[in-house]
Amino acid sequence: MLSSELRQLLRKYIDHSISEEEFHRLWKTLDERKSDADWHNAIAQTLSDTALHGLADPEESEMRLKKIQSLIDAGEKNKRQYFQDNKEGKTSNTRSSTEKQKKGLVVNRIFRYAAILILLLVSVVYFLNKRSRKEFATVVTTQPPLQDSIKPGIQKALLTLADGTVIPLDGMADGIIAVQGKAKVVKLSNGQISYQANGSAEEEGEIIYNKMSTPRGGQYQLVLPDGTSIWLNAESSITYPAIFAAHERRVIITGEVYFEVAKDKTKPFRVVVADEQEIEVLGTHFNINAYSDEGRVKTSLLEGSLKVNKQILKPGQAFMDGKIGATDIVQDIAWKNGVFNFNNQSLAQVMRQLARWYNIEVVYPAGIPKKEYGGEIGRNLTLDQVLKGLESSGIRFQLEGRRLMVKS
Repeated sequence: MLSSELRQLLRKYIDHSISEEEFHRLWKTLDERKSDADWHNAIAQTLSDTALHGLADPEESEMRLKKIQSLIDAGEKNKRQYFQDNKEGKTSNTRSSTEKQKKGLVVNRIFRYAAILILLLVSVVYFLNKRSRKEFATVVTTQPPLQDSIKPGIQKALLTLADGTVIPLDGMADGIIAVQGKAKVVKLSNGQISYQANGSAEEEGEIIYNKMSTPRGGQYQLVLPDGTSIWLNAESSITYPAIFAAHERRVIITGEVYFEVAKDKTKPFRVVVADEQEIEVLGTHFNINAYSDEGRVKTSLLEGSLKVNKQILKPGQAFMDGKIGATDIVQDIAWKNGVFNFNNQSLAQVMRQLARWYNIEVVYPAGIPKKEYGGEIGRNLTLDQVLKGLESSGIRFQLEGRRLMVKS
């Protein structure tokens, strides 16, 4: 089972929309794959989503954590009872006795807690400090944030039209926000920007370019005129035609961008990256990390086929420093899925991610400590909560306004 499927099952479990077949699959996974990375990543992401919407109650977390093991140990019995009670409650032959009704309520309440408890297992996030042996430290991410904590990034971007008009997209009402030739720029109810166009640029004459850019502490989603979906990470940009040409689709990016390209064999999709890479694709999912402070451009392929500087990538591979090699796809697109993935990341790499997402300046008064980390933590947490996890490796942090000092 893939992480996306696991997340879907967990969400269905929480809102009681899960089918009996799906429920059996979820419990089988729980029993057989407790140590698998996919399983833990799925639960971590689901926890992040539910916590963001207020479904995880911090005040009850300690009690729930104590109960989770006993509920899991009795999982098979609970599983049978859960659907037995649900079926009895939905048929015309439902027992009408007060005792049976009370029993059903108790079982349903237990399973409501059980679902959240399973998720809260991963609210204890593990950070690996690579020394002479592997040591683990923990931080409970459901703790209430401090009042003066720096909050995580939000959906925020600027749209620059062909005439130079700049439109702040956060706070913009839904509906048509601009017209570029025959292309309408529309803000959808889910917050993303979509282009609705007929025909090609040749029919309109000169190609009209727009640019979407995100600041530090912002991210955004865009749907291009051909149906291609784009996700921009913090401090990133994409320049693109409001209407594509008849013979090709070409865009220019900076920072980090994730693509799900609409298939069109007659019109190749090309991405130009910082004058270092030109990527050609007919239809695929891939991520490009081209932050200038990372020192290299990395293109990672999830699905389909890519040609990067005349070299062909296969799913699970990345192009970097002129070479093709295996990559950790889960880590490469963790940002798009709402988490930080710090596996095999140096302290400097971790701090660069935090600086972009929380819009802070990071300084090292005594030089950069040599530390490496591992594990995942939600991008929806406050900076204070993330730093508490990192401090378990012996690093100390001092925050003054938006200036973070890192000390060993």
